Amino acid sequence: MKKFTSYNKCIDYLFSLERVGIKYDLKNINLILDKLGRPEKSFKAIHIAGTNGKGSVSAMTNSILIESGFKTGLYTSPHILDFRERILIDGKLISKKFIVDFTNKLIPLIQKIKPSFFEVTTALAFEYFRQKQVKFAVIETGLGGRLDSTNVLNPIIEIITSISIDHTNFLGSTIEKITKEKAGIIKKNSVCIIGNVSATSKKIIKQVCKKQNAKFIDSDKTKISNLTLPLIGAYQQNNLRTAVAALKEILKKEKLPHIKKNIKRGLKNIVSNSNFHGRFELINKNPKIIIDVSHNEQSLKNLSDNLKQVQYKNLYVIFGLMKDKQIAQCISQIKKLKAEKIILTKPEYKRAAEPEELAEFFNSTKNIITKPDLKESYNFIKTAFKKDDLLLITGSFFVVSDFLKTYKKQ
Repeated sequence: MKKFTSYNKCIDYLFSLERVGIKYDLKNINLILDKLGRPEKSFKAIHIAGTNGKGSVSAMTNSILIESGFKTGLYTSPHILDFRERILIDGKLISKKFIVDFTNKLIPLIQKIKPSFFEVTTALAFEYFRQKQVKFAVIETGLGGRLDSTNVLNPIIEIITSISIDHTNFLGSTIEKITKEKAGIIKKNSVCIIGNVSATSKKIIKQVCKKQNAKFIDSDKTKISNLTLPLIGAYQQNNLRTAVAALKEILKKEKLPHIKKNIKRGLKNIVSNSNFHGRFELINKNPKIIIDVSHNEQSLKNLSDNLKQVQYKNLYVIFGLMKDKQIAQCISQIKKLKAEKIILTKPEYKRAAEPEELAEFFNSTKNIITKPDLKESYNFIKTAFKKDDLLLITGSFFVVSDFLKTYKKQ
């Protein structure tokens, strides 16, 4: 295979690896990292798992570390508009040249072992962080924990933000099974911080911590008074407590004072430092347009609570989901929104559920409209909603991504 000279062709090639599907084991990632010389050992990792909240906690932790003066890497997924959003150092996107050079170097091994997209991009992030000599790297799991490609790390801190039913085909269908999978990131002699988890999950995580001789910290007891967060939602206070608990432990290890001004500055600059978007984000004021990446039952419940803080006359919703999500439970939350119109649609992504498939979960379809893509959805709805109304785009990351591409072209 010829080497890539074009960034766009290189990215197309990386995304073509998605056809391999999700590989829930550590064999390929270890082969790649061995080839690279184990780059994940070059930085201090904060490893974050959770059904909901891991993106917010990752963004907060990253931003506060940057404001505390540390060179910090951030690896998250998926992205909203640009693949490079997944890999940041001090808030700056990974360079296109680095991606091309890395991919060219790895092509022979990729052709040999046929890794997944996520396995290759995880290795890409680790190698980038090593070469740029970051001190800390905030690493978000992709799926679960125990057999997630990121679980080759030996982190200084693990964080489990929340646990609810999701990805049942990989993680199990009960809270107990899912908790055990996510607790699989806990390593010997480390520190594990939990966010807002149930008593059942807390008990299991405590047991794993005891077995691994890991320090267990419940962030519920962390004080966050006088801290302002530029994100809407009561649940974000839980995420804030979790991030602050982690920072306290990190700063202890670094023998640095717990400086409140750095935390305040980190929270204030969370968008610029962590490229943090799509969490109940107001992108237009008149009329109001909000984008929100809520793609499971709990996050849609949180979304419903957030809407109570916004004034509007009529609500219009554009919604789409992946096939492997708990569609019935998610639709049950969408029904509760009392929207004037709900547009069911799909992004350009192979795992997306068909709009007609989503429509089958509604008892009444009098306010339900199906559209084949986000462009047609927006063109339809923008003639209906008025200045006092609210348009909400929610569901999958890919739905929000496709909407923004359409919206920016208008």
